[in-house]
Amino acid sequence: MAVFGITLRYVWFAVPMGGYFVGKYLDDQETLRMTNFRDKSKLYGPKYKAGDPPSWP
Repeated sequence: MAVFGITLRYVWFAVPMGGYFVGKYLDDQETLRMTNFRDKSKLYGPKYKAGDPPSWP
C-alpha cells in the first residue's frame, strides 16, 4: 500500500540514504570548521617566519 506515493520499498532505500547524506554534510562542516586551526598550535607547531607556505596542501 502506498501513502502519497511512498511505498515501503522507497522507505527502506530513502531512510538509510538520507542518514548517509546528513552525516556526510555534518562531517564536511566539521572538517571545514577545523581547517581554521591548521598550523596554529603553539604547543606542537614549528616556528614559522613571515611568508612561509603552510605545511598542508
